[in-house]
Amino acid sequence: MRIVYLCPDYTVPSGGIKRLYMHVKILVESGYDAHLLHFKRDFKPVWFDIAVPTLYLSEQPNFYPEDTIVIPESQPLIMRELRNLPVKKVAIALSFIYLFEKMPLSENWSDYGIDWVMANNKSIADFIRWSMHIQHVYIIGSSIDKAMFYFEPEVKKLQVAYMAKKDTLSPVLEKILKAKALRYQRIEFVRIENLPLLEYARVLRESGIFLTTSTSEGYPRPILEAMACGCVCIGFDGVGARDFIVDSGPHHNFIRSDGANFIDLTHKLVWLLEKLHDKDPFIDTIRQNGLSVAARFTPEHEKESILAFWKAYLAQV
Repeated sequence: MRIVYLCPDYTVPSGGIKRLYMHVKILVESGYDAHLLHFKRDFKPVWFDIAVPTLYLSEQPNFYPEDTIVIPESQPLIMRELRNLPVKKVAIALSFIYLFEKMPLSENWSDYGIDWVMANNKSIADFIRWSMHIQHVYIIGSSIDKAMFYFEPEVKKLQVAYMAKKDTLSPVLEKILKAKALRYQRIEFVRIENLPLLEYARVLRESGIFLTTSTSEGYPRPILEAMACGCVCIGFDGVGARDFIVDSGPHHNFIRSDGANFIDLTHKLVWLLEKLHDKDPFIDTIRQNGLSVAARFTPEHEKESILAFWKAYLAQV
């Protein structure tokens, strides 16, 4: 039996694409006959280097009843097209935003013969069970590459980093701050966009603050990677970060604003900048709590959760 992960031909950096590659890599190394399935011949992302067996839809590969095709949540129309194909189908849900965005009205994955799902976190898993009445929903782990994402105190700057993707409010916050007071004009805001992984990690290691204003995230790895680099993280939880952020008490690891209230967030960002400037002990507390959270996301945890899903799946299909 083959396990085939359908993977969109995205050229821009995407954490979800890298996750699909990692799944196939882990399965191949564990003895499974696993492949990635791209749309166009010889397509491969250039911003990371993970070599896995790859098939291409443009070459019309054959599929067999014993095969299982894994389809990302962003591709419900392909799930729909494949519902009568004599292969097994599994869905993988890495984000909330795409679950129903392209779904035909009044339909869900159960209508396409899908009853096994890998979900990025508990929030997504619970939502899928509730909205689609799917029984077999497993939570899969994620990992952080600690060779790239680590705390390097000596290179830290009073600098704010943010991801360009899904983040339109950070440039607005920068304008507000730099209009408010002369002393904030010297603070650099670094827009992270289309960077190779090594360069992206370097920016996080240098930044004192990581700002996130995305309102829809499945499992915001950039927050975890920023925590691993010792950034103080501030912004919106994007729903998906609620599984690991704590915004008060002894385990406080994130400065959170509710909803999309960018005015409240601007006030909190100014407050945080002053705390950093004054070297307030609170900064070290929130940083250490973030480092502790990020340390839990190990390659072993990711591998164990992926293999646990496939063992349970293969035992019942």
